[in-house]
Amino acid sequence: MDSSGPFSLDGFMTAPSINNASLNASLAKPRRRGAVFLDRDQTLNIDHGYTHLVDDFAWMPGAPEALASWHRAGIACFIVTNQGGIGKGLYSADQMQAFNAHLCAEAARAGGHITDIAFCPHHPDAITDALRTPSPCRKPEPGMILDLAERWNIDLAASVMIGDRDSDVAAGRAAGCHAYLFDGSDLAALADDVMARHFADREAAANA
Repeated sequence: MDSSGPFSLDGFMTAPSINNASLNASLAKPRRRGAVFLDRDQTLNIDHGYTHLVDDFAWMPGAPEALASWHRAGIACFIVTNQGGIGKGLYSADQMQAFNAHLCAEAARAGGHITDIAFCPHHPDAITDALRTPSPCRKPEPGMILDLAERWNIDLAASVMIGDRDSDVAAGRAAGCHAYLFDGSDLAALADDVMARHFADREAAANA
């Protein structure tokens, strides 16, 4: 399967989101800081089953507010998402790219920011041998988180992983993050709890 745009279907999958110069520049400095890693489907957007069409995009409850609150506090947010539908031939990398770009634009419209996105197209039922083989990028493996942390100089011990599946929690813990299972009710409420537990100093600085 060929790569598309900024995406590569070899190994770890990362793609830059909408640019935010001040936040991205701060991440490039030597000081390592914690971040929030998020699953995509059924954590940020409603999952309709292999969701990939822009017209099907809809926020999960509290998701835009959560992203805005983290951004106000200067906390980088990353998406780490299994996209086995690519491997299964259900949709293309181009379609996923368009969906992710729309999500990032809607996040920015709500006052949030997605710093980077990592995805894994591997699946045990993939239509090609290359994407059918086990991969360290597919959650519950921590490869996507580790790759983003290396790329963006993130302190994983001070970071949080949030997702709606046990595999999300397992990936976060394997990477050395604090990990939370999202029950689908209100991501903003969970964001408040995460902020108080792990980022209180940055929230206080943002509100000063």
